[in-house]
Amino acid sequence: MVKKATSLFSVDVIKPDLTGRPAHMRIGERIRAAISSGALALNARVPSSRTLARDLGVARNTVDEALSQLVADGLIVRRRGAGSFVSDRPPRPAVPPAAPRIDAKRASAGARISNRAKALHCYPGHYQPSRAIPFTPSLPPSEFFPRKAWKRLVSREVSRPGTDYWEYGASNGLPALREAIAGHATAMRGTRASADQVIVTTSTQQAVELSAKVLADPGDFCWVETPGYQPVQHVLRSAGLDVVQVPVDEQGLDVEAGRTLQAHARLAYVTPSHQYPMGYEMSLTRRHALLSWARAEDAYIVEDDYDGDYRYEGRPITSLQDMGGDRVIYVGSFNKILFPGLRVAYALVPEPLVGAFVDAKHAADGHTALLSQGVLAAFISEGHLAHHLRTTRDIYNERRLAFLEEAQGLRGLMEFGPATAGMHVTGLFKDARIVDRAVAAACAARGVVVDPLSKYGAIDRGGLVFGFAGASRDRTGECLEIVRRAITGWKA
Repeated sequence: MVKKATSLFSVDVIKPDLTGRPAHMRIGERIRAAISSGALALNARVPSSRTLARDLGVARNTVDEALSQLVADGLIVRRRGAGSFVSDRPPRPAVPPAAPRIDAKRASAGARISNRAKALHCYPGHYQPSRAIPFTPSLPPSEFFPRKAWKRLVSREVSRPGTDYWEYGASNGLPALREAIAGHATAMRGTRASADQVIVTTSTQQAVELSAKVLADPGDFCWVETPGYQPVQHVLRSAGLDVVQVPVDEQGLDVEAGRTLQAHARLAYVTPSHQYPMGYEMSLTRRHALLSWARAEDAYIVEDDYDGDYRYEGRPITSLQDMGGDRVIYVGSFNKILFPGLRVAYALVPEPLVGAFVDAKHAADGHTALLSQGVLAAFISEGHLAHHLRTTRDIYNERRLAFLEEAQGLRGLMEFGPATAGMHVTGLFKDARIVDRAVAAACAARGVVVDPLSKYGAIDRGGLVFGFAGASRDRTGECLEIVRRAITGWKA
């Protein structure tokens, strides 16, 4: 007797077709269509991933990936201990399925795009917001932000007389904010820069892009860390630079390896105070070596101190900008320590380069939003930023310690790197055969977000990047258990 399928979906959804879309995309489209047509009613229970996988003849991970995308789109909700259900909100009108991801050669056949656009194809645009859930890396939980104080400052600044916020502003930023930034960077990281050297940008990526355009020409080389922060690497490529992947170890960027790979680079992008994603601190010896290389080659260093405001153990080594300010562009951001939607960051620029950076910023987008700058200037100067940092530093440290305690249960499976600063910690699999992207997908299907280490560049073995700041103490244990099961399940 032939066993009947127990789900609503036919095995036909995974048969090869002319589009060649992956199975998880076709499964997701079939479920999406069932919701739109009413075949799956509001609040209806969706068959389990185990049932769907059996009926469709695919791996369970394939089904999990399809369901995870539908959860992200808001069409399906997961209820702990009960399963997956169609959302109770009205279904959206049916829309054509999303175009499959295609390679650059096929893309250019359909629409004429630039070589820069083709190069960016490996880092596609984002159409959904990112959420700070366990263990999303580098996203601050929003519940600790002092919204009442911010709201009061917004109301006050909007009511100010004059037209400072309502007309075009200076490309380098509002004087009040540049003064506040210079003071904050000096107090927190020991930098040496006046307000005149501050360029207000929308993000770290924009600050790096301005550096690339001001200090290098298309075809020039730029050192980057590997594994390292991928968005910046794509910004550098889009500016026409050839990116040179320089390995990192426990002492940070390997300067001698960089010299061997390409000694005559024009730029080096580094995260020396807390390497992203490995968490290493660049040693003083390496810092001197990097500065010596920059001076010898007439090159510049972009120092990204992306979370230097959060340090829990020991004292940080002085910034590269303080050690060699004439060769260093120091980059910082408020988007991670306050909230990502703010879109205010900055660069501290050597005095001889200020004019060129202002020109580049003007050409890029004129200036950063003026009202946000004014509110942030008041937020800093009136002490709210310092108070917020003290509060969140204590909270994140408690969560860090809870994570490290609970992560003892993964010691047989993973080796964890430094966790002395920032909002994340990275673990390497002890078994080099484990595929980190598969484990990350399995975690996402169960409501836990971790980044696969391979996402950040070439590595000898896989691993996971955990953002501990977004996980409360009472959730850390259960979420790490999901991770443990995903790892052991893959191995089985």
